[in-house]
Amino acid sequence: MTNTNPKTGIAYGVVALNSLAEWVTDEFMDRGVNLTSTAAFDEFTLENPDADEAAIQDFWDGYMAEEEEYELHADGMHLLLGHLGGASLVWVLESPVTTRARPCSPCVPGAGDLDNKSDGGIECYDLPADWYDKVPA
Repeated sequence: MTNTNPKTGIAYGVVALNSLAEWVTDEFMDRGVNLTSTAAFDEFTLENPDADEAAIQDFWDGYMAEEEEYELHADGMHLLLGHLGGASLVWVLESPVTTRARPCSPCVPGAGDLDNKSDGGIECYDLPADWYDKVPA
């Protein structure tokens, strides 16, 4: 099933970034991997296998991207920061924390909407409570 962890069968959780603590964005940028810039640089090196340091510096000087995606492994969690229709979303792909939430379908079929937790919802991965704390760290 889509948006379900293939090893555990538990649905991914999805939450709007603006529902989370202010420090969460920094956590992705400081400790995560920028998947967008990594993919762009990989493509550059494939197209320019003999690029010297100056060419590489030129690449980075000219690199610009909107809506960058990040991957983060932290505290036993596997997370993605991405975008859907211009909204910044966090996908919880694996976590020691689970909850029940309403399904996200049709935008993220099979995933749990962590902005709409519900006792009658589907089991999905969640973030620790302090990730939702709106007090700045």
